Amino acid sequence: MSKRGSLFLTGLIALLTGPVASAESISTTIHHHYQAPRALGMGDAFVAVANDYTALFYNPAGLARREDGQINLSMSFAGTPGAMDFYNEYKDIEESNKTESEKQTAYLQLIEKHYGDVYSIRAAPLEGVWVRPNWGMAFIPLDLSVETAMHKQIGPTLNTTVYADTTLAMGYGDDLHWFDHGRLSWGITGKFVNRGFFSEPIAAIDLAQSSEIVKKEDLLEGYTVDADLGLLWTPELPDSGIWSVLRLARPTFGAVVRNVGEVGFGQTMKLLNKEKQDGTPEKLYRVVDLGSRWEYPSMWIFGGRGVLDVRDLGHPDFNWRKGVHLGFEFDWTVSTWWKGQYRVGLSQGFWTAGLSAELGIFNLDVVSYADDVGTKNTPIESRVYATRLNLDF
Repeated sequence: MSKRGSLFLTGLIALLTGPVASAESISTTIHHHYQAPRALGMGDAFVAVANDYTALFYNPAGLARREDGQINLSMSFAGTPGAMDFYNEYKDIEESNKTESEKQTAYLQLIEKHYGDVYSIRAAPLEGVWVRPNWGMAFIPLDLSVETAMHKQIGPTLNTTVYADTTLAMGYGDDLHWFDHGRLSWGITGKFVNRGFFSEPIAAIDLAQSSEIVKKEDLLEGYTVDADLGLLWTPELPDSGIWSVLRLARPTFGAVVRNVGEVGFGQTMKLLNKEKQDGTPEKLYRVVDLGSRWEYPSMWIFGGRGVLDVRDLGHPDFNWRKGVHLGFEFDWTVSTWWKGQYRVGLSQGFWTAGLSAELGIFNLDVVSYADDVGTKNTPIESRVYATRLNLDF
């Protein structure tokens, strides 16, 4: 199997796929450096929740409100339906006895057949996060995202964008004890990220010529050190009048400034690409996320919350359709070792849904969400299904 075939099969072998000629992404998808299935199921609105191990990345102020420790080890995979079918069609052409000219014609027909289709995968074969009251740390050896879209540009092309991130993060959070209008918490997460990146339209002629056109030195690689700053505020409301009703909902408001330095990936350790490269990977953009959380009254074994976020303020591909995220989460608890949640939401104008089930230290998350892969004026839905297997200690 060629390296190009690996791109569509698993993505985990795709670190050496696709030529790169520039650092400019040809994708309009807003790429989030970290995603969690729990947040995605509730519309990816999590800024004011941040009450589990993912607070380290969604809002480090949540570390200040932890009352116990948690170690999470997980593996996750997300993908669009039809990606495997497309890969199988590609594989049949690649492994056929056709001449180079015949293969080029077959690839042209394959791309034309799938004009307008967008296929993506995202895989993290191992994540480790450890949080305690006030602090946390995480190591993610590989978080790989691959997006391939069929376009008719100069000719039929596969517009392919890949992010391959290795992340080491440490965070700290605490309360501002001098604040006397409710509980105000702050937090900071420092991040070291090494990124492999490429983004390039791949023509049918390139697919047909040779399986060796993909070279390790084609990757753009770099590392950065940056930080996220977060706040959580739970106001102290009067216990009389209309405020007493709001008090039952225990509203909490959150804000995060992500990648405050926005220094880019200008330095490289040459872990993936030891050759001189022209350009740098797409940077981590400085953006602002705002959010709110409203709790439901607990009834029997059920509880939950509603959330509303505005995310990615300041991102070059931001618009209000992409930026507004709304979600609802419903908790159920049978015992301390048997519990879970159901979730629904709206993210980037498309529905989301998910569930979690925890049995002892084993936890399963499944979710469906969608990325908006269109332009600012023309939304296009790319439906994704994802699962994560967890061990929680």
